[in-house]
Amino acid sequence: MNQDNNRLHFHRLTFNSLPLVLPYLRSSGSRSCDYTVGGIYQWIDYFKYHYCIYHDTLLIKGVAEDDVKRTAFSLPLGAMPIAEVVEVLRKYCSAEGITLEFSAVTEERIHDFQALSPTAITELTQWSDYIYSADKLATFAGNKMKRKRNHVNKFIATYPNHHIEPIGNGNLPRVKEFFHRLCLEKTDNGMAGYERNQTRRVLHDFAHYQGIFEGIALFVGDEVAAFAIGEVTGSTLHVHIEKTDHSFDGANEFIAQSMVRHIAASHHIDMVNREDDAGDPGLRQSKLSYCPDLILRKFNVIF
Repeated sequence: MNQDNNRLHFHRLTFNSLPLVLPYLRSSGSRSCDYTVGGIYQWIDYFKYHYCIYHDTLLIKGVAEDDVKRTAFSLPLGAMPIAEVVEVLRKYCSAEGITLEFSAVTEERIHDFQALSPTAITELTQWSDYIYSADKLATFAGNKMKRKRNHVNKFIATYPNHHIEPIGNGNLPRVKEFFHRLCLEKTDNGMAGYERNQTRRVLHDFAHYQGIFEGIALFVGDEVAAFAIGEVTGSTLHVHIEKTDHSFDGANEFIAQSMVRHIAASHHIDMVNREDDAGDPGLRQSKLSYCPDLILRKFNVIF
């Protein structure tokens, strides 16, 4: 649906829109999780995403990452230069009576906006992506990763009857049951609750994402101990979901390492994006403990 007139018409982004938007997401050239299917479709309702394809350019309208009361646009993807997109959206926002704001613009693209004299550029400190060398996570080599190796070795020694299975129709019911058990004592309030509900949705619709999402389940005997689901774009693995029963000592590190090894067996990947920490101190410390090679900063840009 390439709109060639001068009016922008935004449509609600749904799973049925995927064939239209996927080529633009795949051509982003960024390692940011914001331009992946999982990064968008897991958060469609939370960020109220709508899309428009205008002059062979994907425009996504939603809300700002740090304030869902403010309308904001994602980085445009496609043929139009940023300067032209800004002018088109200026007119659209003026007619709609809203401020033109782009949210979660990655640092590698921020200079494109700086040249256009925006009113303000502010960093989204809670939404930086943690990105790691795939080889580092696959091996936990080096002195800085010694504790991770020790956790993996302890898991292997403690649970010799463990094994990894790709998530598929044969084990998906057990993965769903496992996640249900993990959530029994948790409330579905706030962003964490939304994320849990979206994980349920991904598991429910997992077969529809064939060729996009890949996952593994870690078993100890017949019992699921952890699972992970990710997506490969270019040479980057994006780990969208990782859930672990913490009563299995070392399962966290083992599932993280196993996911990278599983994907690397069938894809050429050099980096792994374990995504943001959403401002959670515990999650931030966990992501830092894996020694990121890059923390990809993001910004809001207001005109």
